[in-house]
Amino acid sequence: MAKNEKANAECQLNKADNNITKVCHESGLLYFRPETEEIIVVPPQDAGDFESHCLDMLGRVDEFHQANHAYSAALEKYGQQRQQPGTNIDSPAAEVVAAENTLEKKREALLEKLKDGETGNMGYQDVVELLPLLDTRRRGAGNQRLGRRYAYASQRYYSERSGGRSQAGARKKWRTVSLSNRETSTGKESIYSVDSHGRRKIDTQKLKEQLTKDLLPTIKVELKDYVNLDDYNLDKTLFDWAESWNESLNGSHTFDNGVEVSGAAQFMRYISNVGAEAEFNPNEGSAKIKGEAKASVSVASGIGRAVFYIPDRLGWDLSYLPGDASTSLVQAGFNMGVIRIYIENQLIGFVGASAQIEAQLQIMVKDDEQQIVAGQPRGRLPRFQERQEGSSGQFYLQMKKEDEGASVSAEVFAGARVEYSLKGAIQWLKPTQPPATGSVVVPKTVGEFTDFATIGASIAGLAGIGAGAKFLCTFINGKFCFKVAASLCCGAGAKGAFICEVGVKSLLEFGSWLAYQLFALDYRFFDLVMKAAFETFTRLCVMQLSDLAKDIYEKYSKLKSDFLTVAIDFRQFIVNIIDESQKNIEASQKRNQLAKSIITNPERLLIYTPEAKGILLYLLTRHGKWDHVDLDNRGSMGLDIYSERKEAIIQVLNSIQTRREWLKVMCHRSKDGSNLAQGGSEQQVVVEQERQLREFLQEGFNRDRDMNRKAAELLVAQIYRRLKTEQELSWGYALAMNNTAWYNLNRAPNPHFPQRGEFGPREATMTQLV
Repeated sequence: MAKNEKANAECQLNKADNNITKVCHESGLLYFRPETEEIIVVPPQDAGDFESHCLDMLGRVDEFHQANHAYSAALEKYGQQRQQPGTNIDSPAAEVVAAENTLEKKREALLEKLKDGETGNMGYQDVVELLPLLDTRRRGAGNQRLGRRYAYASQRYYSERSGGRSQAGARKKWRTVSLSNRETSTGKESIYSVDSHGRRKIDTQKLKEQLTKDLLPTIKVELKDYVNLDDYNLDKTLFDWAESWNESLNGSHTFDNGVEVSGAAQFMRYISNVGAEAEFNPNEGSAKIKGEAKASVSVASGIGRAVFYIPDRLGWDLSYLPGDASTSLVQAGFNMGVIRIYIENQLIGFVGASAQIEAQLQIMVKDDEQQIVAGQPRGRLPRFQERQEGSSGQFYLQMKKEDEGASVSAEVFAGARVEYSLKGAIQWLKPTQPPATGSVVVPKTVGEFTDFATIGASIAGLAGIGAGAKFLCTFINGKFCFKVAASLCCGAGAKGAFICEVGVKSLLEFGSWLAYQLFALDYRFFDLVMKAAFETFTRLCVMQLSDLAKDIYEKYSKLKSDFLTVAIDFRQFIVNIIDESQKNIEASQKRNQLAKSIITNPERLLIYTPEAKGILLYLLTRHGKWDHVDLDNRGSMGLDIYSERKEAIIQVLNSIQTRREWLKVMCHRSKDGSNLAQGGSEQQVVVEQERQLREFLQEGFNRDRDMNRKAAELLVAQIYRRLKTEQELSWGYALAMNNTAWYNLNRAPNPHFPQRGEFGPREATMTQLV
């Protein structure tokens, strides 16, 4: 044996084990590359180094997922303990911070591995996906193959060994055998076919024919020095993986594109931790993704679905500084409550993979018609401790031009489909309603996250709203639409803005959110909602009460109406309900119907604007000769008059929350909600409007038969006196009629809100794909 040669065997003497000869025999690896339909033979001299590289690739992505899982668990522990009054949360908070720091380190380690090169313009290095078919070092009935695990190598590493030169300059070309290249002597047509449903599948019969008849002899020659393939069950070793991929499509209706082997899909599988996930089984069709994002990926399709909460499930206290900050209440900004973004996002290719691994999300737009969510490379969410301290960006600040977002290139978007793009909602922590109308018991949970505007992929006609705005509500195409800067929830520097709309089913929740913000601002000007949109909402509220059986918002949504259409309809509505020139009692009957709707649904008034309440008071007090003829305006004995209208007026007054709202309601007691003060004395206007109300309440019998002629005056004064002042704003409690015990009890901010808000476990929204 030459000095520079290694020994082929080593002889040892051992009495216990008898004489044993250990043969050091190098071996190779056999892989299939799904993207190019090639059999890859890794020679013995490269096997160890190649396996170390793949293990490092898988190890980094797995450590990131494990750290993400630990952070989510720590966050859940903190959220649950925070709901318990009197519990010290310093320790669980410290655990969250520690888990967050660990997660960031693991994220950086993974991104460091992927930082070179460009993958789909997302700034990640390409990866090569390989499916292990055979490892000749693992012998025995149970170890004839590596199994259904994936191996991943960086594109640079793979290229140097399969087609380029090594660092030492020596030619290192791994043997590849193509199954699809028509120009070679062995290659046939692609093994991928499309079934009757349009889904791509693997033609396992064609695969077997090409391998056994044409390619197997070539492969045997390549492996003859270190393995005898005749010793293996080739059906299990070479073909079982393909059958498992096809089987994973059966019964799955979530995605219909079948097997996907593009570079984008393989990168998606790598980032989803398919190769390192211990619980992965292709026959089940999907693999769970650990972490705060509840997600799973359909392995064969390379497409997943995930639920994200931005910035996390706890949400974020956001502040707002109005344009007119002259009072002490709003000089430093007022708390708008806890808001979070809920996103159910289809994880597709490079875009979906980036959404998993990046801390910060960005909104990207395709053709001004479709918005998707992608990770922002090297982005940074505000740290947990920062969010607890409420150091959020304020709403009034404008977006920078460079933060308005980016367009999506065709390469990034390749393979994504419209119906797979994005859906979600803006959620606010809505104070929990009291158990009953007269209850004074504080519920165990004092807040619940509720949608008030939905996010969808289609934004055709909406992409240009609020250019430069950080948070804005307007009215477009028959719906209230929002623009919410990603930086508000994803942190400073996040690109783009969520464009969303208030659906037909969400109008009441939108009204609840708006009414609560007005209350928190003590009914000062709320410039986050455009003036025209605010007026439109007021008009819709009033018109809806004329016929609760119809949904007028749905009508305008279907017609894609604008501000002007609603304004014209509202003017005609007012004419019909107050026009005394009609030669019948139709106007009187419409006013009576308005009163009946209010009496039937008084709590609905809690989501109305002061302007809407002012309009209602104006309409209910209109009366003339036809009203006297209308028998519906008489009491049960025919002696009193307007009893239902008087009751409706009292309900409107009972819905007023603060003394400042009372002033606004009285000043807007007009047919269109316009301000009667017009720059003059608001107090003089209020005095006059209260006088007119008392006169109407004194029509016929007094409102209270047991009182003298001053009954109406005393009643109005009594309602006003029980209203909350600016110092008694009960932030954190649900709005209630001012004649209830709940309203009277809650005259200060709720110290347990939002600490005892709804939180929920991670598994509550886990999406199973198959």
